[in-house]
Amino acid sequence: MELGNGVKGQAVFVETNWVVDVIAPAHLQSLKSVQLLEQANAGCFDLYLPAICLIEARETVLRRFAPRSRSDDFRKFVKWARNQGRITVEDAGAAFRVFDQFDGLVTHQLAETPERLANLAENPGLTIFSLSEAMLKRQVEIGAIDGLFLKPYDLAVLAAILVQAEHLRSVGYSQVVFCELDSDLQPWNKAGDRKSILSDLYDDSKILVQGDFLLERIE
Repeated sequence: MELGNGVKGQAVFVETNWVVDVIAPAHLQSLKSVQLLEQANAGCFDLYLPAICLIEARETVLRRFAPRSRSDDFRKFVKWARNQGRITVEDAGAAFRVFDQFDGLVTHQLAETPERLANLAENPGLTIFSLSEAMLKRQVEIGAIDGLFLKPYDLAVLAAILVQAEHLRSVGYSQVVFCELDSDLQPWNKAGDRKSILSDLYDDSKILVQGDFLLERIE
């Protein structure tokens, strides 16, 4: 997003949790995640995503939203309630038909996950970037920091965003925001206290981190 005189507007980073929210089955999609993409497509800001997040998102969607695992407990309850006379046979039959429809719809949408990911990548407001040598080097550097305990994948995402943010700042972006719902990469703990190592890393790269996708918080 160009503001003139070589100054660009906002760059907003997202990662796997955002992808999962966008390509989840329709009834489970996050409205705020979809709105973030729509605003980026409208030119309100530029949206950036590490490419490795697409791989993790595909696995996460297929595992998290498997339909039978979500409806089995309800099926057991309806069967129990029917046998106990708590609900009628007709009501139980109607419930089972709804469960069957749910399973069929979600199974169909999950089968479209690769296509949905491909379509996501085609959005004009979204830039997907691969890991560079500089990002891999940064991953090693921050992984060696005493007291920073992150999984290898989180280290890769963090390094990618730190390096890419520094590059975007160098080419004129006025603000860089990281929308992060994963508590492991948030620079605060559950009590809201500052995590000094992560906070310093984000501050050094001039990244503003927020724990949601609320557009009104991106100022």
